[in-house]
Amino acid sequence: MRNKLTRCLAAISLLGLAGGAAQAQPFPSKPITLVVGYPAGGPVDSLARALGQELSARLKQPVLIDNRAGANEILASQFVARARPDGHTLFVSTEAPLTQNQFLYKKLGYVPETDLVPVSELIKVPMVLTVRPDFPAKTAQEFIAVARARKGEQLVNYASAGVGGVTHLPMAMFAKNEGFQWSHVPYKGAAPILPDLMAGQVDATMLAVAFLAPYIQDKKVRGLAVSAQNRPKILPDVPTFKELGITDVQASFIIGLTAPKGLPAPIAEQLAEASRAVLFDPAFRERNLDPYAYTAVGSAPSAFAAYLASDRKVQQERVRASGATLD
Repeated sequence: MRNKLTRCLAAISLLGLAGGAAQAQPFPSKPITLVVGYPAGGPVDSLARALGQELSARLKQPVLIDNRAGANEILASQFVARARPDGHTLFVSTEAPLTQNQFLYKKLGYVPETDLVPVSELIKVPMVLTVRPDFPAKTAQEFIAVARARKGEQLVNYASAGVGGVTHLPMAMFAKNEGFQWSHVPYKGAAPILPDLMAGQVDATMLAVAFLAPYIQDKKVRGLAVSAQNRPKILPDVPTFKELGITDVQASFIIGLTAPKGLPAPIAEQLAEASRAVLFDPAFRERNLDPYAYTAVGSAPSAFAAYLASDRKVQQERVRASGATLD
């Protein structure tokens, strides 16, 4: 009996050692997948691919891109939330699934605060208030005056890339802050807005600087104000809201990195540090950030967590101001 007990204890001890060895396995130990909630080709996907290529070289493992588009990044969020929290499945997203969707949708299938662990805020993407070429306002202050004067069927209308998205909610806050009403025209994405804006079918929009800059430069549309700390190099003649003395509604969006709940803190720190090194590499910035007026952030997990906690309050107020609700 004593021999049997001794053998059992020895076996348990060996299993414990094996488990400890498995837990101590260096990261990464296999290919990493970056999940993106949009089709290939957009800004989130493009950044994920550029980042993934550099992370692969730094972490000595392949980095794959998994596009799971749909439902304002909810499908991708659900997939990542259910993945194994070992650092080999990560989520590259905007703030929509992290701080906005919980106020827009009745059911998400995941809990943003707990199911997705902050790793790093990667970049900020500024947007620019833009009007049709013949709109009767050449400055943002004149635009506000025109919008305040319009009533009823003459309300200024603005186009967004979809109800409740990053191009809609800041515009709702802009109207609230400046004391005017306007008519919202939602589109399915940013691309269809541009032809209608140039043709005068809609009055205004607020979209990414990189998307609108070529058309502003060619005077096909008119840029009035940029939501950023400084004027982007690609739009040096368009002032910031701050310069104009107008309350900046923070009309920008982020691209961040999160992981499934339970990700060990050392792995989160390692991923954040590697991402930061990539983002602040001069060659990477010259190729992938500066041409699009992106601002590198590369925050630590704790800083990203603090940002998301603060941004949830901002987004809740924006959703309330917009009146947007989605099923």
